[in-house]
Order: sequence, then structure tokens, then C-alpha cells
Amino acid sequence: MDKDWDNLIILDSYRADYFRKHSCISGKLSTFTSKGTWSLEFIVNNFQNFEFHDTVVVTSNPYYQRYSKLGEGTFHSIIYCPNTGGIKSFDKLSKKALETNEEFPNKRIIIHYMKPHTPHIGETSEKLRNKFGDAYPGMFLLYRSGVISKGTLEQSYIDTIDMIEPKVQKVLKELDGKSVVSADHGENLGEKRHGLTQVGHGNPTQECYRVPWLETEYTERRRIRTDPPVESTLIDEEIVEENLRALGYM
Repeated sequence: MDKDWDNLIILDSYRADYFRKHSCISGKLSTFTSKGTWSLEFIVNNFQNFEFHDTVVVTSNPYYQRYSKLGEGTFHSIIYCPNTGGIKSFDKLSKKALETNEEFPNKRIIIHYMKPHTPHIGETSEKLRNKFGDAYPGMFLLYRSGVISKGTLEQSYIDTIDMIEPKVQKVLKELDGKSVVSADHGENLGEKRHGLTQVGHGNPTQECYRVPWLETEYTERRRIRTDPPVESTLIDEEIVEENLRALGYM
């Protein structure tokens, strides 16, 4: 939070090396070590017990509401979008982010998307969903069970990146001020570490800890002001549980 930005776009689980190789978003790119290897750890270590009354969070990540113990006084406001899944949910969050850009012209804005986190989207994962139907267990379980190769898992991840990045670029063009694109943590995609095959996140690995930091070009800065918090937009706890289940946490 002490870095220089007006808008911080967080692409959940976007690891640094894949960003460098596959991202089409232009800007000055560097990498750094995240304070978490999964979302809850990232949120707790960066935000818990602090006050950021100059910042509004727009997110579909359920951990801002569940388990992280962020009080009403942490941010100026948190605006939740109820769904975490496919590309339509991604678009809804983008719409909400641009509305927030207009509604809070004097606030920093964190936009925390839930992609390229699983469930993956795109051609590779869609073929497997059609093949397995209701029994589709997700890409990581398919890989662990030997049904798909490491290459297929990696391609599914890249497919997701390819689908979301043009949408992120559109949002960046509409945001006011200096925008940065980053991630809360990275992802393991079948790498061997400590003699074990690692997939997903929450692992103490370089792939999970290293994240991108892309500073994009801007013309004018937002004039940031600290104000007392306003009521956050919460979602129903049943929806929170559904979202956590869809993300593979329950």
C-alpha cells in the first residue's frame, strides 16, 4: 500500500514469469515478493489492523468479507460483486469498477479480479468440462490424477490469461490516474519442488511468492483525499460460501 498508484488492479493467481511472457498490457514491468501465497494470507498481511480511508476496494474475492477480520474501518468502502466464476462475472466486476471510478474521484481504487485463478476459462478447460459434465473436478485434480498433462494444465492457465487481458486493457483506458497491474500471489502449475509436485497456491514456492508489478502510462493523477469510511456493500453469507466452493476452498 505504500507504493505509488491511484488504481491497483489485482489479477488473482497471476504469476510473474507468465505475466512477463504472455501479458499484452504495456507499461514498466518489475516483480516483487508478495506478502502471501494465497488470497487470505495476502489480505491479512497487507490490510488487517490498518486504516486506508483513502481507498475503495471493488472485488469478487470472498476473503475480504470472510475470515480476514477486516472491519468497517479498514477502507473507505468495500464494494463486493457476488460472483467469481466465468467471463460474465469478470465483466460485471469491470462495470462496477468503472462506476466506482466515477463515484469516488478522490480515492485510490483496488480492483481485485478472480482470474486467472481457477476455475479456468477458455477452450482447453471448456473441452474438459464438456467431456466430464457434472463430474468435472477442475484442472488441478485432473492433473494430479494423471488425466491431463502439465502442458494441458499450463495451456488452460494461458487460455484464461488470453481471455481476461483484453478486458483489463479496456478498463485501464477508462480509469483516471496512475494504474498498476499486479497479483496477490502466483500459482504452481506442476513444478517439482522439495521432491513434490506442486499445483495451485498456498505453497512456499517462488512461483507463488513472485508477482508482477506493471506501471502503466497516465496523463493526470487522481487527487486523493482521506475521508471517514462509508458503509460497505456486503453480500449474503450463503453466496460467500458458494463462491468459496466454486474456487475450490470448501
